[in-house]
Amino acid sequence: MSFDGAKIRLKAKEAGLSLTALADRLQVSRQAVNTWIDGRVPRGKHLVELCSILGLKPGDFFEPNAKAAISAPLHRTIMKKKVTPGMTEASTEMAGEYLNIFRQAPDFAMVPVARVQERNTGSARKLAEYLRKMSKANDDRPMDYAGAFKLLDALNVYVVLRPFPQEIVKQSYAFYSRIADQRVVFVNIDTNVLDLIYFLLHETVHAIRDEDALAINTEAEETFCDKVAMFTQFPDYYVANVATAIKGGEPSHIVNLLKNYSATNGHSVYGLYYRLKEDGLFPDGLSVGGAAANLNKRFPSLRDVLYKDPDPRYFVSMLGELSPHFMRLVKANLPDATVRKVGEWLGLDTTIDTKTVIEEMDAQMRKM
Repeated sequence: MSFDGAKIRLKAKEAGLSLTALADRLQVSRQAVNTWIDGRVPRGKHLVELCSILGLKPGDFFEPNAKAAISAPLHRTIMKKKVTPGMTEASTEMAGEYLNIFRQAPDFAMVPVARVQERNTGSARKLAEYLRKMSKANDDRPMDYAGAFKLLDALNVYVVLRPFPQEIVKQSYAFYSRIADQRVVFVNIDTNVLDLIYFLLHETVHAIRDEDALAINTEAEETFCDKVAMFTQFPDYYVANVATAIKGGEPSHIVNLLKNYSATNGHSVYGLYYRLKEDGLFPDGLSVGGAAANLNKRFPSLRDVLYKDPDPRYFVSMLGELSPHFMRLVKANLPDATVRKVGEWLGLDTTIDTKTVIEEMDAQMRKM
């Protein structure tokens, strides 16, 4: 069973107690109360006293089915590999690490949800058009990775940026999960930014579809989300221009043109290749694998973007730009969170000290 430490803060507030005052009454440190809020179970005596002060029973803190608060994570795997039970278990476990913080997340006034009658190409195009309008994307330009993050922000979706465990990292770049009724997309920071765009958009479609995971976790739904993501990333006008440029060209010239378009506009060669194939605009028999691999070497991973500068101000600024909703949630929970827990939430590595990051976030909040 899972210990729901978030109830401590809620019940203390209802009782008119600060967490410091609660700690004093229990004769423990404020740090101890913080660890309980993070999910560590208080010792028997403290649990009994805590319940007495807050008017609860010990069983009120324990959920027999904590996983019910977390939807089965939805993935578009790399190369459409099969989602294994180990991968689902690891993803669900990782999502569970954020259960307490999302229990305390405010509800959004507007939560866009898109329903479709039929999962066909026409519906995919209409949904893609809506998503591009939401992101305020330029009609003649493909969406880059920054645009994909802006779209998630516009849809009020929380984005968690962190390294993935090995059970997931070789299979998926991002996944969508529903946690305590909040829509969340987890993103692996060790992903090349060119490869990331399509997977971000795919999980964005899951988030806006927002249907029961068991009902939509099917190949038909995955294929539909693939199409929406592809049409969202590459508008028709851009695709038509590329198709005109490569028409009748020599194979090597076509591949070089695709690589140049991709480099100029910040997207993967494969993404453009598949988009052209979708409309029957790419010659059969041409391989773009070498060009795609060479181009990726010229672009950074998301980790490189976040840790480009060792100054914690830069790191906090980049997180605020790419994941504004989640950063606001973390900042709101700073007073009652342990340093270790903040480091876990932000997926911090050892190159930046968590305490300095917390100090920077505190400084930003004081300026607001």
